[in-house]
Amino acid sequence: MSGWRNLRLRAIAGVAAVLAVAASVPLLGPSFVPSAQAQSGWWPFGGDDRPRRPEPREPMYRGPAQPGCGPPVREAPPPMAGGNICLQLEQRLVAEGQRGNQPRDVLPKIEAEMRQLDRDIRSAQLQLDRNECYETWLFSRTLKRSRVCVDLAQKSEDMRRRQSELDIQRQQIMGTSTRSMQDEIIRELARNNCGANYQQEARRRGGSNNPFGSFFWQDEESGARPQTPSNQFGALPYATYRTLCVRLCDGYYFPISFATLPNHFSRDVDACQSRCAAPTELYYHQNPGGAVEEMVSVAENKPYTSMKNAFRHRKEYVEGCSCKQAEYVPTAGEPGERKAQATEPRPAQASQRR
Repeated sequence: MSGWRNLRLRAIAGVAAVLAVAASVPLLGPSFVPSAQAQSGWWPFGGDDRPRRPEPREPMYRGPAQPGCGPPVREAPPPMAGGNICLQLEQRLVAEGQRGNQPRDVLPKIEAEMRQLDRDIRSAQLQLDRNECYETWLFSRTLKRSRVCVDLAQKSEDMRRRQSELDIQRQQIMGTSTRSMQDEIIRELARNNCGANYQQEARRRGGSNNPFGSFFWQDEESGARPQTPSNQFGALPYATYRTLCVRLCDGYYFPISFATLPNHFSRDVDACQSRCAAPTELYYHQNPGGAVEEMVSVAENKPYTSMKNAFRHRKEYVEGCSCKQAEYVPTAGEPGERKAQATEPRPAQASQRR
């Protein structure tokens, strides 16, 4: 028994010694931490408390580096530098326009139908009252189950349901969610120097509450109508457009771009002029949603139907009017005559002397 007692006393003494050592570690204080840091360079219960320089969360623009003043820094991108970024943003802009730009010309029809339904609902309610279709008891009314009353009540309920559906459709058309997304994409296009038109439109949208304007033309909401017939698709500022090259001598046309933005019309103008020997002009119409008869010229914004030779190629064959250089015969005063003369080789000096 005495042996077991001694063993227990020794175990208790050992536990007390371990507890005493553990309790003495915090008493060492900060004097123990630097030594540990000095030995290993890292201490799990502390760290370097020296103040650090704040790191900027947003990229900062710095001007070009001067000679001998350190490593070069990134310069601001020149206009149209981010070609791939601009193309991706324009594709997103077109997708947003096609997704949310529902034609607003249906709004008057919707509102007219809603007003008519409101009148019909009031008329049905008057008929219910005239036929005494309600039984009143205290503060409640109960519909009589006669055939006339039930039919009138059902008709009124159907009209109310239709009116509610039209109101939802109207709110969706007039919603600003797509408009807000378009504004953000246009601001990104302006920040990436994707074109002066986007920068102008970003500034205009930032200071204007007109939700249906466009950088390319004035619309009906702007208050000033253009003198010439303007694009009737101004309510869709960033829809896609089909461009067509029109031959002025007979009105014949052929496509250049199937779906493009007004920012790329100048590129299509060059393509139109390079593909035909006869004088040409670029026209455009909305696609989807437009027709050839509705196209207007890019240069003067005049409709195709007002052109002198509109659809002439459908009625007769015009001699010498061709896009092939060998078949085209320019008439006096046409731009194509000067164009053809510029391409003709000049006679040699020896033949001129003869």
